[in-house]
Amino acid sequence: MKRKSKRLPSKTKKVYFKEKNSKKKCAVTGQVLSGVPHEKTKTSKKSKTQKRPSVPLGGVVGGKAREKIFIELGKVASGTKKIEDVDQKYRTFVKQVMKRVE
Repeated sequence: MKRKSKRLPSKTKKVYFKEKNSKKKCAVTGQVLSGVPHEKTKTSKKSKTQKRPSVPLGGVVGGKAREKIFIELGKVASGTKKIEDVDQKYRTFVKQVMKRVE
């Protein structure tokens, strides 16, 4: 909760208020995720399938970054690339998806 000072005729009073939810951003690229609501009122009015992303890493990583992660995952799974050779920003997500697959 944020605190802000409000001036009144008799004194200055401290007022507490909640911050608005910011738009969800991709963990890799920082782009705003489309299709992910950022307001609680909009989330509660949606159906169950619209609230929960069905794609692995949905709501965390954007489409282009997810595609690169799965390409790197395929290379690691086939043995053409080691997990240490994967780019640092994709490595943690590749490990997460590998755990889900196993």
